Amino acid sequence: MYLISVETVKIKDFIFNTNKLKTIRGASFLLDFLNQIVVRDILIKNNIKDEDILYIAAGNGKFYCENEENAEKIIREIKENYRVLAPDSKLAISKISVAGKKIWDALDESARATNIVKNKGFSKGNIDLPFVEKCGICCENPVEIKKGNFDQRYEDYIAIVEEYLSLNIKDKEKIKNQIFQEYKGICPSCFAKYIFSNLIKEDSKKIGFYSRINEEFKDEFDPAETLEDYNLKKSFIGFMYSDGDSVGEYLKNAKMNFHEDLLNGEKNYKKFLKEFSLQLDETTKGSLIEVLREMKDEEKLDNHLGEFLIVGGDDVCGIFPGHLVLEISNRFQGRFNSKMKEYCKGMDNITSSSGVIIGKVKTPLYYLFDQSLILQKNAKKKRYFDYKDKKNIIKNGYIDFEVIGSEGTVDIMKFREKMKNLMDRPYSIEKTERNINFQDLLKIIEDLKEINFPKNKLRRYYDLKVEIEINPEKSLENIFELMNTILKLDKAQREFILKWIGNENIINFNENTLKNILSNIFDVLEIYDFI
Repeated sequence: MYLISVETVKIKDFIFNTNKLKTIRGASFLLDFLNQIVVRDILIKNNIKDEDILYIAAGNGKFYCENEENAEKIIREIKENYRVLAPDSKLAISKISVAGKKIWDALDESARATNIVKNKGFSKGNIDLPFVEKCGICCENPVEIKKGNFDQRYEDYIAIVEEYLSLNIKDKEKIKNQIFQEYKGICPSCFAKYIFSNLIKEDSKKIGFYSRINEEFKDEFDPAETLEDYNLKKSFIGFMYSDGDSVGEYLKNAKMNFHEDLLNGEKNYKKFLKEFSLQLDETTKGSLIEVLREMKDEEKLDNHLGEFLIVGGDDVCGIFPGHLVLEISNRFQGRFNSKMKEYCKGMDNITSSSGVIIGKVKTPLYYLFDQSLILQKNAKKKRYFDYKDKKNIIKNGYIDFEVIGSEGTVDIMKFREKMKNLMDRPYSIEKTERNINFQDLLKIIEDLKEINFPKNKLRRYYDLKVEIEINPEKSLENIFELMNTILKLDKAQREFILKWIGNENIINFNENTLKNILSNIFDVLEIYDFI
């Protein structure tokens, strides 16, 4: 018996090698098609039983195979289908013998074997030569498809796709005209992505998250042509990347329960893994669907809804209008955390932590992906240290965010080194003993807007705090200036700011008071226009 692991890697490079919305959307849908339809079909044709498939989701798969010959055949077929249908996609596939090994030990060995494959890297040809014509969309691959050979390449490609999807695609001329209206030629990879972007509304096999969108929203869903089509505020879009916390810890602790069952432990653990992967995937997709439905019913979202680049397993990577992305992330994380807390029924509950970037619509999306990943890791780091060495406690997920300009390459962490007393990021999604949560931050902004608190005053408070970071001798002078501005506010505004500052800080103010109060003033200012 062999355990085979299939993992899609370099996903960012595949999805974001262009800033063209259609190819990005198509790339995501294409990977879901390969993972959930093609791979599963190959396993069925090679007589892999359903009980021997541990999971197939979110670009990954693990399954058992009776003999090495069949295992090698399956691996070849998977690689060939990815090569033909998704040129430039990257796979890390490992195969290990499980003879004499417990299932949990085999899984650990499989993970190590897959990492070895990934660490070897992937070769890429050099096309930076004067005689090589580059693809007009991605500018990374050589042109192979032009108007002259488009029809034949299209017929050959669609024939393979229709075999899986049972579709009768009739939009060849429309797709052809759309592609070559702007570009003289494209590469096979962008060609495949572009075709799949046109299949989302025709999906007949319930592939990935877009199937859930089509099922839930039907005529209420209308994919955008460009990011500019969204109801944007000041030309900003929001990029959200959420990932599950404590999944490995939960599985590790769960594994110990099956160790003790010498008779049926492995069989039951195998069943548990299968059920868990399905539950996790459903919780992620179901939670996001519920949030989108709520916000659509509240008329906050239009028919474009968003761009759902990675939704599955415990990941959510999506694009939304800049003034809605923080609310979407907050609602999703709260919903996900609540459902998984109920499912886990223990202290090592699984949560979701998120990195959110609000950036100019023209910013290359791969920059936004990179920056959101940095923030996501920072949120996870905050969560780790807040719960380190704490046992028997319900844990929370965290959110970190940043508003950036069109440059996209700003060093966020370096910028924050000077902001120690001006921001409280990351925030927990729910209340903790140490920090206010993200909902509290949103409430501050909502209350400020409700009482028409002068934004120029908030900016002045921020400037006063910045000044004493540079020159501590200005502390008392600046705290007195802050107090003078408060006296000029109306009653509701004055009561609010005094409550935010805290009575104890006003009564016992000293040279450190301004440094210690309004510690999240920059957080409030930065997202004020996006709430």
